[in-house]
This record gives sequence, structure tokens and C-alpha cells, in this order.
Amino acid sequence: MRVLVVDEQMVPRRMAAKMIKDCGVAEVLEAESADIALALLEADEKSVDLIVTDLRFDGVAGAELDGIAFVRRVAERSLASQVILASATEDCVVRSVAAMARALGLDVAGHIRKPIVPETLRPLVLRQLARRMAAPLLRARSVHVTAEELRHAIHAKQFVPYFQPRVRCEDGAVTAVEALIRWRHPERGLIPPGAFIPLADASGLLDDITDVVLEKSITWARTWRDMGIDIAVSVNLTEGSLSRPDLPARIAALADQHGIARDRVILEVTEADALTESPYAMETLARLRMNGFGLSIDDFGTGVGTLEQLMNTPFTEAKIDQSLVTGVFGQPQFLGVLEFSLRLAQELNLKTIAEGIESKADWDLLCEMGCDEMQGFYVARPMPGEEIEGWALGWHRQPL
Repeated sequence: MRVLVVDEQMVPRRMAAKMIKDCGVAEVLEAESADIALALLEADEKSVDLIVTDLRFDGVAGAELDGIAFVRRVAERSLASQVILASATEDCVVRSVAAMARALGLDVAGHIRKPIVPETLRPLVLRQLARRMAAPLLRARSVHVTAEELRHAIHAKQFVPYFQPRVRCEDGAVTAVEALIRWRHPERGLIPPGAFIPLADASGLLDDITDVVLEKSITWARTWRDMGIDIAVSVNLTEGSLSRPDLPARIAALADQHGIARDRVILEVTEADALTESPYAMETLARLRMNGFGLSIDDFGTGVGTLEQLMNTPFTEAKIDQSLVTGVFGQPQFLGVLEFSLRLAQELNLKTIAEGIESKADWDLLCEMGCDEMQGFYVARPMPGEEIEGWALGWHRQPL
């Protein structure tokens, strides 16, 4: 891996370069200004994998570029794979630059504040080294599928739900599980959704896959109930499925067939899809709620909808987006957005579920803020239906 450090101050630049070399990086380049760094990148025939750059270059005589323009040009000209923003600039400015870079296709590997110390820089560099070392293996394991294979898999019902539990903050009781799509291929094994969802969506097959997962999820809900585990099951709906007028009746028939109370079936819709102006989608949502199903707004808090739109939707719960939850205790600048999202959901009389709970600190903070339920790796990773009983029986033996 080749890394370029850009900083106008020699001592911090040399120290950062040494920290990176200590991580095992063989080649670390240095530049004292954005102009010099850009010239170096454009003249060098060998590509740079990672750039660590400041955003301010005030003391370099004759310099034309600041760090923001430098990052933009690197992204526009594809001069590097990733960038780490190392700056004492305000966090809101750095986040804006990171958003700009990502919009232009440049991967932002992280943001650290100056002065740079090993505790902040080292984990980011080691993560990129690990990804680089794993890349050949990941390419070897990559799965290429066709639309015809997807159609066959739908007919054979090879798609299965993996379930991630939700638990109540107040007492840790298991309340529900979210069904996440996986493809259990008879020859290739378990295929993750990233390998087939884009093709399924482009081929118009995603709703058919959702139907398979929905049926299997409700079947599992009955199996767990017979085991003495009465929990709700939550299934994600696509934007396209909301325009199908027969959807509420079909889900109702499935629930009735398996003897599952309709309030034990929750349908999740992203905030962007939920707040559609399509009259057909609004009819479907109203009919689902009228039939007694739970309705959940996924990715809540991403700022898509207005208060009036939210008030006009028949939802029963809001799932706070994980981007507002994971690690928020260490990012106080996001607390205001999180507090606003929780307060808005509560004012709308919606149950609140925090997604992305990955540590005890996340759990403690969201509980303190009054969130009703928790979901994330700290609670449990997604698992096949066969494992839910054993996990549920052992969950209360774990410290919260």
C-alpha cells in the first residue's frame, strides 16, 4: 500500500508518516502543500492508495489550493482510492468535505482531529491494510448471478430470512425479530444480499423475493410460538410492493393460515418510500394498518419527511437510523439530531427502536434518552430461524 501525507507543518507530517510506517506500510510519501501533492499524484505513474491530508494550508507561500479544493480534484481525477481527513477544522466543515468527496466517488476512510496521535490514526490505517490484504480473497469469493438464476431461486424458494432480534430497554425482554434476506444456494452456500439485491431490483424480481421471505417469516413466527416464544416478526417491504393492491389481503391470508395474530406481523418501509405521494401506496399503507398489522418507518431521522407528511401516515413505530445511533456517545455533535428524532417519534405516539446498538455505551445512552427498544450487534447478530429459540432462552443470562 502506498500512502501520501499532506501537511504544511514538517514535524506533524513526519510524525504521521512514521506512525503509518509503524503500521507496516512500506511506502509513505510526503507533501508540504496541496499544490505539491497534486503535482506529485499527477506525475507519478504508480497509484496512491490512501491520502492523509489536512484541510488548511495557510502558511505555504505561493500555494493556490486549499485542502477542500485538493480533495475535490483528487476525487474528480481519481488520483487515489481513499482519503483520511486529518484537521483541526470544525467538525461540520469536515463532514461537508467528506460528503462532497463521497458524492464524487472518493472513499473517505475516516476523520481524525489534529494533533494526530497513534490512537486515532493507527486503527484507520490498519483497517485499510486489512482490507487490502483481504481483497484477493474477497474477489475469489465474489458471486456473479444472472436474472435467470434469480428466477429459478424464487421458484425453488431458496431465499431465506435471517433474523435479528429486538429487545425492550426497560427489562431486556425479546419483543420482535427483523427478517433480513439471504440466498441459500444449494451449491454456492449462503449468498449475501449485496450480491443479488441490485440485480433483483433492476430485473423487477425484488417483490417476488420479498414474497418468499414474508411467507417463511410468518411460518417461523408460528414455529416459535409453538415453542413458547411469542414474538413479532418484521419484514421489509419495497416501494414497488406498496403499489400492489392485493398485498394487504395476501399478507392477511398468510397470517390467518398460520394462526398468527396480525399485530405480530410488522411491515417495515423506509422513510423515503413511506412518505410517497402515490395514492396507491397510501391506500396500501392504510389498508395494512386497518387490517391490524404493525407499520414501521425504517431509517427514521434521516430528514426525508416533513411533520405534516409524518402525521398523515398510519405508522405504529419508528426505527431510528443506525447512522444516528452507533457510537453517538463519542460524537456529541450528533446528539441534538438524535434527541430531535426521538422526541418527534414520541410526539407522534410511535414506539421507538434504535438500530445499530453495537456497544454497552450505545445501549446505556439510548435507554437514558427514553428509546423503547434496541436492535444491533450488541444484542445479537442476524441468525437463521433455527437458532432463535436457543438465543432467546440464553439472552437473559447475559448482562445488559
